[in-house]
Amino acid sequence: MGVADHVAITAGLLTLRTLGAAEAPLLVAHIAALAPASRHSRFLGGVNRITEAEALRLIAGPGVFALAGLVETGGEMMMVGEAVCAFGSDGRAEFALSVADAWQGQGIGRALVASLARRAVPRARFLHGEVLQGNRRMLALAERTGFSAGFSRNDPRLVALSRPLGAAVATGYALHQVA
Repeated sequence: MGVADHVAITAGLLTLRTLGAAEAPLLVAHIAALAPASRHSRFLGGVNRITEAEALRLIAGPGVFALAGLVETGGEMMMVGEAVCAFGSDGRAEFALSVADAWQGQGIGRALVASLARRAVPRARFLHGEVLQGNRRMLALAERTGFSAGFSRNDPRLVALSRPLGAAVATGYALHQVA
């Protein structure tokens, strides 16, 4: 699975690592467990579930990678967040993420952005995404992690987020890497 990042959070140690193709069911289960409003925010609309084939495209499609945020609970690793990054030919990488509802507000989103940005640097100069205007938590996270916000050219309901990669942008977390 490559290098894992580790971050101390209130509930213990958060491990951030890439998801492998065989772990598509883990992503499917994470998305299914999100509250309807969280799924709506994650997919910018009415997605109730994703199939294993859709999860596989998010994890192992051409030009993409996915991260899992995992914590140990009761002796087992539990997925509490995910982030997906897709590389364009224009030097930009598009991202999307979600954090399990019960785990929001503990810094998992910030850690996912930091780990995703670090991993995207070799292939992209900018990280961008779009978020629903009403998604206050994601807009606050974007502000804390160095994104600028503007109007989306694609949809007036969306806010476009962008930040340069390569230069250090304060995230409030030091990622500890373990091979």
